[in-house]
Amino acid sequence: MSLLYGSAGVGKTNLCLWIVSKSSKPSLYLSTEGSIPIPLLERYSLCSREFYFREIFSLEDLSILLIEMFLDYSLSKFKNVCIDSINTHYRYEVVERPIANKLLNTSLAILSYTASSFGSRILLTAQVREEEGEVVPSGYEILDFWSDIIVEIKKKGNDREIEVVKPSEFRNRRIKFSITDRGIEFE
Repeated sequence: MSLLYGSAGVGKTNLCLWIVSKSSKPSLYLSTEGSIPIPLLERYSLCSREFYFREIFSLEDLSILLIEMFLDYSLSKFKNVCIDSINTHYRYEVVERPIANKLLNTSLAILSYTASSFGSRILLTAQVREEEGEVVPSGYEILDFWSDIIVEIKKKGNDREIEVVKPSEFRNRRIKFSITDRGIEFE
């Protein structure tokens, strides 16, 4: 399971859609941030593929959907699962609902099992908060526990940079890219 995090507008959604577009396998895209703009789907040629989209309105909505899809085996048919952003609702719900940690852990456990049992690629994006001058994903301890790969995406002018956080043997490796009308372009 891979986690991509960074400030708003750094390109997390574009990077996820680019990764999904490199596979011809069925893909599931769950959005906690509203619908995907059609131009993004067209940019990555996802309109003509087996690309399924669903909006998520709460942590409970996400957990219930994943449990149902797990139990009826429909989750296993997707070789790419992207949740953009996994922690949107968590950031607000954890303050007032103690069950928020359990709901996020349940969702991530199902996704982890799906990845290991069915070879599915799980991509998660995460929103961040600023903490002591650094950006940190909300619920980072939980996300770190379940994620095999974690990268931070930073924006520097028109260029973006991916910095590996996890696994430790690749920590601090950087890859520069830009987002154009044609999509993601690496330097």
